[in-house]
Amino acid sequence: MNNRHLIKLDTDNLYILDRLKEVDESYYLVYNLDRKCYEVHSDEQRGESYCFTSPFSVLDERIVQYARKTRVARQDEIIKEIDLANEKRENRIYKDAVEKIKEVLE
Repeated sequence: MNNRHLIKLDTDNLYILDRLKEVDESYYLVYNLDRKCYEVHSDEQRGESYCFTSPFSVLDERIVQYARKTRVARQDEIIKEIDLANEKRENRIYKDAVEKIKEVLE
């Protein structure tokens, strides 16, 4: 890692690094000085090492949960979750439209 704006974290008080390694052994944490945020990178990533930016401003267990949830190995499950959410939204839109039509016709 030769980006001067990235500081690789070698230790933390909450053992977040260790728990990230349980999700994926290749993961490591950096702090991005330019963006003022934590990022997860991987030694096994093709091209660049960047995986994702933590959506949280502090380093805590939520980043581990986020890493588990967004992991590529779960892509089929994530796609099913997205499809289900889209289907529910479409059904709600359809029901709302039917209700509005009924109101107009009454």
